[in-house]
Formats: sequence, structure tokens, C-alpha cells
Amino acid sequence: MAEPIVVRTRAGALAGTTVETPSGTVERFAGVPFGTAPVGAERFRAARPASAWAGVRPAIEFGPSPCQATSGPFAGSVPGMAVHRVDEDCLTLNIWRPARPADEPMPVMVWIYGGAFVAGGAAAPTYDGARLCAEQGVVVVTFNYRVGMFGFLDLRAVRGGVDTDTNCGLHDQLLALQWVHEHIAVFGGEPARVTVFGESAGAGSIMHLLTVPGIGALVRGAVAQSPGIDFTQTPSLSAVVARAVLARAGVSDVDGLRALPAARLVEIQEAVAGELLFDLGTMIFHPVVDDSFVTATPSVALAGGAADNVALLLGSTADEMRLFPDPRADDLDEDGLTAWVRGYLTHRMGRDPGEAVAAGLAGAHGTALRGTARPRGSDRWAAIQTEGIIRQPVLRVADSRPAAAATFVYEFDWSARGTGGDLGAFHAIELPFVFDAFDVDGWGAFVGIDDAGRALGRAMRTAWAAFAATGDPSAESLGGWPRYEPGQRWTMVLDEDSHPVADPRAVERGWWEGLWDPACRPASVPL
Repeated sequence: MAEPIVVRTRAGALAGTTVETPSGTVERFAGVPFGTAPVGAERFRAARPASAWAGVRPAIEFGPSPCQATSGPFAGSVPGMAVHRVDEDCLTLNIWRPARPADEPMPVMVWIYGGAFVAGGAAAPTYDGARLCAEQGVVVVTFNYRVGMFGFLDLRAVRGGVDTDTNCGLHDQLLALQWVHEHIAVFGGEPARVTVFGESAGAGSIMHLLTVPGIGALVRGAVAQSPGIDFTQTPSLSAVVARAVLARAGVSDVDGLRALPAARLVEIQEAVAGELLFDLGTMIFHPVVDDSFVTATPSVALAGGAADNVALLLGSTADEMRLFPDPRADDLDEDGLTAWVRGYLTHRMGRDPGEAVAAGLAGAHGTALRGTARPRGSDRWAAIQTEGIIRQPVLRVADSRPAAAATFVYEFDWSARGTGGDLGAFHAIELPFVFDAFDVDGWGAFVGIDDAGRALGRAMRTAWAAFAATGDPSAESLGGWPRYEPGQRWTMVLDEDSHPVADPRAVERGWWEGLWDPACRPASVPL
């Protein structure tokens, strides 16, 4: 073990360690507390800043991940996401900085993990920030936030709910960003150049954080990879979840829930998710409109000018929902698929669009699926969900941003060639490219990585770091990356031959335009 590296923050001294990477040595400070323990009477409350400590605190080991089920519908979908140790007292962060002295303060990249708002943790092997830090000369931060009912159960509608807070998981994230803003300078980072980046539920969290007034004082840039943009629960539906939780727990009020062991709450969470599956979908815990912290869905807030001083880079993979195939769709003929699409749109939009629109959408998404000579029904169904759940909402937000706001859009088109080869450019495929994690837990074999893929990964990391440094992802490896503007809708297609394309999804977008109603109930889907 290398000699400890000591850094003195306002909260106290930390003893980190060195880590070797192919691009050089980095210094890591792990398991640093940023919030108070949200346990006992503090369960279901927004955490407060962690107290200062005396002496030198060891910062060698990662802290535990938040309480969650270690098995379930999303466990094992992709490599490198294993969570080995969980605890309710989980609010810690990790920092990587280059060991070589920097001539000036470095850009800071703060990662928010995904996991359908019910899983994930900063210690997941994929999210090791050492290689990104060393290669790009940036400070990398990851942190834990509460998930599931611990982070996203809205208890206002039940007895004792007045003594709780909503969106505790988002409050955790904001608290971590405040810690970074206050302390990152002593690690060589520049507080005025903080970029938050995340994928899936992490990206959806970022979109909700951008609705918070004053967020531009904490972050200058945001990278949202495959965000579920309007996965924002309504108070009426969150009340259904809260009452079901109390009923399953056999308690009458919030104090009864606080008296139960954390492991029991995880069991209850899993049972209630199954109970409400057909009514509310696969995701029942996610941010809620609460009229105080989250006052509107991200699409509404950003269209109204929220975070227009924050540069935004967002996008999707080409085949997002092929990670979650529904084999029942393989048995559908054209009429059957049209019926599925019509039912989906009715649920998603809150109104029946009619058979003609449903048939048109089914046809538009069935003629040319990349890498699929004869698309199965499940492939076509996944393509429709990809558009409705992620890609078209991304474009709607990009279209709605003020002209003065820096907005950049991408589509990740590199298809897996390994054991995950039938999934195309599936949801989360870009993660090992962003973190250079191909040798982690089978990622390389899963995506079938080759020299072209490694070059794409380095190009992406360079673009992400350039965005963190300047607010513009243009970089030598990719060339100029034009801003997204409604007139042309420039989109960087990330693949073996990456290049910007004007409005690459014009046909699909034409079918979806006019269907959206920002006030409709967001769908619950696996993200």
C-alpha cells in the first residue's frame, strides 16, 4: 500500500491513496462523508451537511452503497454494476485527481449513477474514475444518493407525512454538489468549472436538478446520457404508492415505517413494486412534483428558461430499449403491433391517437432498424419505445432551450458485437466508453470491443472533458461539434466514423410531433 496522501479540507484532513492507470498515477480519496446519516428519525428527511472531524480521516475505502435489493428485474442487465455492501448510512463521495501538479485549477466532472431510481452506487466497478481522471486531466467525483423508498417515497398523503421531505434522493445530490463547490479547490479543482454527468436515472436526476432555482451557481455544465426526462411522479400517484407501502408494512403512520429495519423496507419496496406493476408500471419510485423543490417536470421547466445559464449536452443510444425486450411482441402481426402501439400511446399521452397514427408509427419504426435485416416484433416494439421514452423527449427539450443557451445533442450508434451483440446500441452501452472500463467485469466481451471501439471511447472522453473545460464538446478527435438549433437540429452521431448530422431522426420526429401533452401523466418504464 502506498503512503497516504493527506489533504486538508474545511471539514477536516483526509488521507487518500495513489492508483496507477495506463495514463499515469492518480490520487484517490474515497468514502468522504458529505451528509448526515439519514437514519432513525432522519429517515425520509433531507440530509444535513456532515459534521467536521478532528484528526486525519482515512479515505482509502469506498463507503457502502444505499439500501437496495441486490437481485431484481434490472440486476445483471449489464456488466460492472454489482453492489456488494449496502447501508442506510451511505452519504459519502469519492474524488480522483491527477497526481502530477496542475499549472491551474482543473475542470471537475461529477458523476450521478443510474439504476431506475431503486439501485446503484458510487462504488460500482464501472464508475471508477481513475482512468478518466488520468487520461483527461480532470478531477472526477462520484457520490451515493438514496434510492427506492429511502430516496423517493412521497409520504405527504399519509399520517405523519408532515414530518417528512419529498425527493430526498435529489436533496442528497444537491448536498453533494454543494460539498464539491465548497471543498473541491483543495483537490485542484475549479469550483466555477463543475460539470455534472450521469446516465439513465442519473441523467434523469440531472434534468430534475436543472429545475432547481440557482443551480447554475453550482454547475456550469450538464451531460445527460439517455435521460428519462419527465419521469416525474404526480402527487396523486405518489399517494397511491405511499398508502400501498404502509399497508404492506402493516403500520399506520410514518413513525411505524421509521421503526422498521432498513432490510425490511427493501422487502416491502419489492413487494409493492410487484403489486402496483400493472397500474403504475415498473418504476414507482422517482422524483415527484412537490411545489417546493421540484415545481414542474423538466421539459416544462427548461422550456420556461430554467438553467439557461448551464451548458447542456444530452443524447441517447440508437437502440435504447432493446436492453429490455418483450418477446411477446415477436408473435404479433402488423395489426397486432398497431394495437400495441395504439394502447401504448393512449397510456403515454393520455388520449387515443387513433388507428391511423398508431399504424403509421408502427410502420415508420419497422422498415429500417440498424443491424437487423429482418427485425423481430420485439425489435420494432423496442424501437418505438426508444423514441417515445428517451429520444423524442431529448429532442423536445433541445428544441425548447433558448437560443442563447448552449445545447449539444448526440446519438450513440456503436452496436455491440460480443455476447450482447443482438442488442445493438442498447441502453447503457456507452458507459464503458465514457469510463474506459472495457476490462471491468466482462464489459469488453459483452460489447465485443475492438480498436475502433477503443478509439471511439477515447474520442468521447476527450469530448466530455472538453465540454467540462470550456462548455463546448468540440475536440480534435471528433472535430467541430455544432450547437443544436431547432432549425437544423445538429446531432453528433458517435460511431466508428463520428460526424455531425442535421436532424437525423426527421422521419420519426415527424410522426411523434403533435402527440405530446406536457401535462399528461409520465409513463413508468424500466430505466
